[in-house]
Amino acid sequence: MKSKFLQKVFYNWQVKIICFLLAIFAYVVLLYSVQEKRTLALPYEMEMPNGYKAESNLPQSIDLVIMGTEDQIYMIDASKISLTVDFSTVEREGVNYATVQIDTSELSSYVDMKNISIYTKPSQVKVYFSKTGDAQ
Repeated sequence: MKSKFLQKVFYNWQVKIICFLLAIFAYVVLLYSVQEKRTLALPYEMEMPNGYKAESNLPQSIDLVIMGTEDQIYMIDASKISLTVDFSTVEREGVNYATVQIDTSELSSYVDMKNISIYTKPSQVKVYFSKTGDAQ
């Protein structure tokens, strides 16, 4: 004789599975719909190569994008974030690219960085370099 509990569990099992899958879908949609985006224009530090000068226009600032929940992203102090572009390894004339480095080491003391995404737009800076007169 089957137990009444198992009969209730397996009665309309197809509908119960569909409802369970819809609940998971609703959870995922809500989880990602509460993600906020904050964009800041920050100055950056550029390390120039020896013996070369930049001929192209350099951007005045780089956009930093912070994604996370609203209470987390507005708690971040933008002055604690530094951006660096390192062209010190350039060894030829012409167009060169360097990745923007983000330093968030000061934020980790008061912000949980696991739940926040930080990136820059653009992620790379493109500069045209030419040799200066004192280059060998």
